[in-house]
Amino acid sequence: MILLIDTNPILETRLRGDSFPKGVTSFVREKQIAPAGYGAHMARLAQNINESAKLMTFLGGNAGERYEKLMGLSGTDVVVKAIRDETMERLILEEKNRTTTIETTEPRLTREDMVDFYDGFLNEADASDVVVLAKGNRRDESEAMKLPLVRYARKQSKPVIMLAESGDDPDETREARPFGIVVERDVLGELLDKPMNFLGDIVQGLDKLYGGDIPLILVTGSERGSILYARESYYFAKNEEKGVDFDPHAAAVALAAGIVRKYDATMLLKLAQAAAVTEPDTDFGILKGLMNKIDVQQMEV
Repeated sequence: MILLIDTNPILETRLRGDSFPKGVTSFVREKQIAPAGYGAHMARLAQNINESAKLMTFLGGNAGERYEKLMGLSGTDVVVKAIRDETMERLILEEKNRTTTIETTEPRLTREDMVDFYDGFLNEADASDVVVLAKGNRRDESEAMKLPLVRYARKQSKPVIMLAESGDDPDETREARPFGIVVERDVLGELLDKPMNFLGDIVQGLDKLYGGDIPLILVTGSERGSILYARESYYFAKNEEKGVDFDPHAAAVALAAGIVRKYDATMLLKLAQAAAVTEPDTDFGILKGLMNKIDVQQMEV
């Protein structure tokens, strides 16, 4: 089982209509309420590739209760750390020619909330096969929780997949030693303060930042394709089409699923590439067909 971690879930309400002009009563053609944010997104992706997953997060108030209920109805169990503030909500107004997004303030997390979350995480990580940490998207985070969670999981001998961000300290990441990292090429360039124009630049950059201490590193964000570093070897998967959006959270969940299934490097990269370029609700049969078309080559470096 995959344990998904999201520290800022969102309850999203989407209203669709022809027009919502100011100062007058408008009518909604369609209303949809659903859990949103990285955690809910990753849970849907896990279901799509037929992998069991559980989400651990902070929830509070009526919005938090509705989020938990809707996640349960969708088939994903939620481990809740209850907080005093209301879970963040997002209202999306979809008109014929424009879309407006309104968000409530994100809930505060106290030091006590975080300590309780860490305690619960130890138990949940112990019962899981692999952990995936979503990107941090909180505007006000007094303490970054990502690397402490990596260290706690390591105490349980559980592999962790995390997503690299431009604000990360590579030395601290290297010391925490997650099992796997998904890093976008632009983020890699920002961490190194130089452009990543060629495959050789990426290989040299990964070696400089992490020095072989991270067993799995997936580099995305290139029109040419993706690179997977796996235990001192590099593999390249070419994009079948140009201009396709690559979802790093989908890739992270796919890597976790591959670890659970004991895939080799080639199959890991195929699953990550296929999952990241398809829609979250794509049938797994179609996904497997795409995997079979992806050509993975071991790189000579």
